[in-house]
Amino acid sequence: MIKDEPADFPLIKRDTVFNGRIWDVREETFQFGDQELTRDYLVHPGAVGVIALNDLGQMLLVQQYRRSLGKMMWEPPAGLLDVAGEDPLDAAKRELQEETGYLASDWRVLFDFAPSAGGSTEQIRCYLATGLELHEDGRPEATGEEAGMKVQWTPVAEVMEAIHTGAISNSLLITGTFALLAAMADPDAIVRDGDAPWVARES
Repeated sequence: MIKDEPADFPLIKRDTVFNGRIWDVREETFQFGDQELTRDYLVHPGAVGVIALNDLGQMLLVQQYRRSLGKMMWEPPAGLLDVAGEDPLDAAKRELQEETGYLASDWRVLFDFAPSAGGSTEQIRCYLATGLELHEDGRPEATGEEAGMKVQWTPVAEVMEAIHTGAISNSLLITGTFALLAAMADPDAIVRDGDAPWVARES
């Protein structure tokens, strides 16, 4: 089986060239064979996402404003791992309830991925959540871009059509939808326990 492997090339110099509200930009110079290379990359806390599926074959999606692209984008519920010491599964449960007002009784890991490995440390774990029910208090009051955020149950077939036509472009929604289809075809080959080790992030 193929496997990503750690690689440790000698570090020559490291500087933080930008300190942001959520992430920083780091510059590193390192020895790569007989070359001395300098690269910049985003230092990211990581994130979790949730593909929430009901018994009717509908996915629970949110529409959120993304300033960087100037768009209202359809996405799965998701959020940063920016609470110190919080378990990723607990973070996913929190984000689902905060963004949609829903709870799930069954949690599985769909996949782990690095969405931009060429320039960011970000690692994302995507969960499959089923057994959905609305929290008795509904969705908490939200602030920022989440204020007034639209929440909608959308058939998987409709999401696939939107992917096919290029109408949606959120990376987590696209990868999560294809992983969901694979899991529906062969769950044992795709999904893992909700508390499965997150090897990529731990290393």
